[in-house]
Amino acid sequence: MTPQRLEMHRKRFKNAIVLFTVAPAFLVAVCVLVYALKSVDTEHSRAAESQLAVVAEAGRARVEHSMDSAGALLGMLLQRSGKMSAGELQHTFTSLGHSMDWIDGMDVMDSGTGSRVMAGQPLPQELPPASRTESGLLVTDVQAGKDGTPRFFIAIGEGTDLSSATVRLSVNAFLFSSLLDRERLGRTGETFLVNDAGILQTRSILHGGILDRVDGSLVTKDSGVTKIARREWSGTTLLYVALPLDNLPGWLLVTQRDNREISETLHHTMTRFATLAVICLLVLGAASLRAVKKFTTLQEEMETDSGRLRECELQVQKLDAISQLGVGIAHEVNNPLAIIGEEAGWMQDLLRRDSFKDHPDAGELRESLRQIVTQTARSREITHKLLSFGGKTDGTIRDVEMNTLVTDVAALRRREASQRNIEIREELASRLPVILSEPALLRQLLINLINNSMDAMPEGGPITISTAPSEGGGVRLQVRDTGFGIPRENLDKIFDPFFTTKPPGKGAGLGLSISHGILQRIGGRISVDSTAGQGTTITVELPLEARPFIN
Repeated sequence: MTPQRLEMHRKRFKNAIVLFTVAPAFLVAVCVLVYALKSVDTEHSRAAESQLAVVAEAGRARVEHSMDSAGALLGMLLQRSGKMSAGELQHTFTSLGHSMDWIDGMDVMDSGTGSRVMAGQPLPQELPPASRTESGLLVTDVQAGKDGTPRFFIAIGEGTDLSSATVRLSVNAFLFSSLLDRERLGRTGETFLVNDAGILQTRSILHGGILDRVDGSLVTKDSGVTKIARREWSGTTLLYVALPLDNLPGWLLVTQRDNREISETLHHTMTRFATLAVICLLVLGAASLRAVKKFTTLQEEMETDSGRLRECELQVQKLDAISQLGVGIAHEVNNPLAIIGEEAGWMQDLLRRDSFKDHPDAGELRESLRQIVTQTARSREITHKLLSFGGKTDGTIRDVEMNTLVTDVAALRRREASQRNIEIREELASRLPVILSEPALLRQLLINLINNSMDAMPEGGPITISTAPSEGGGVRLQVRDTGFGIPRENLDKIFDPFFTTKPPGKGAGLGLSISHGILQRIGGRISVDSTAGQGTTITVELPLEARPFIN
């Protein structure tokens, strides 16, 4: 696969992750956020309206309870009319200071004499017309007194003229307004009373004092309906509810609040919620990016492992091709070698006859024939190794003492090494297990490793061969040199057949690949640790028992 095509696949993989995981996650998160914000807005508005309605009902209950209390007081005074002295009335009036301090005057008419007994603030001679409540009380609207104090009056009597009423009460509108001041809601929320003419009967924070006129949009034909409404006032929107009062006919109890204050509370709530949502989205984004990076890394690792697997398969195919080539060559060479050996033996037999004993060149012929036989045997041993490496023979598996094998191979290569100014050193473990393996293959393996080290040391130096027990119970063999080392970019290629960094004619690049093939056959492992310019260490792990070869 070309790098361009590989990069294209990586981009498609990233895009697929973003399209099928990250994008849906963000879409779901955004939808949940929008839905949550909308739900918060709806619930907040519903809660604000519900709170406003609760405060209005509480205010109405407080006003009606106060008026019921005034009606009960009037009924009690009516029963004692004509029998109550000024002192008793004054005592009754004084006792009201703890429960109904908003009553600042009262009088009771003696039905027999027509005189009135008074306590507290005297009631004026002229009183405004009154309206009759469902309970039979007479109630006037608020009016300003001569002393500047606004008051309204409550009485029991016939008709609407309070002059003939038997019992009358004077209510200080300022003090009565204090009852509703307790029903506050935030900074702008308030409760007040207004009559059907739009005149304030209690004070209002937004609309002014008692007897001031409110805007016409508050008192309309829909006034008195127990529902939440909105109206525009002085550049803002007021959320309000206007409730009728049973014992104050013609009056409305209004509870209102500036919508800007409600929106501020909602804004703070939404800001906190949105901040939390943004943090969650950022965490989700970071997690998604990390997941994409992790998936990409895993994909790259899988591609790397796949590439290594393909390289290993290719290397196995190359080694198999080499082994098949070696087996073919060995078969082809074995036949002429057999003929040469037989012919050489026949010629040796001829030289033993009496007719050739006195021949002047008989000695030289015998020596030549001996060399022919020796070299033929050596060639047959080489072809036997090739056949064994290719798996065409069973090989000879027997007990091998690695220290002895290392000593023999080192002695064999030490003469040539000394000619190159190379010293072969041995560091052999004292107690080393005897392994069951193929000594011919192990000898060939060690010769290949020593030859590679010698080729890597053109200036000479030491080569150290060491043995030690391995963790698996086998033997660890190491060959260390101080040559020019292997560049890092070539470490993955050193076991490839025909790969070499030597000049042309100096090597075929088969030493390490054949060594790798030998270890694969007997079940061992080989690893290389090298630093360019400092040397190379090759470590071979040999099993305690070579695995049987299955052809």
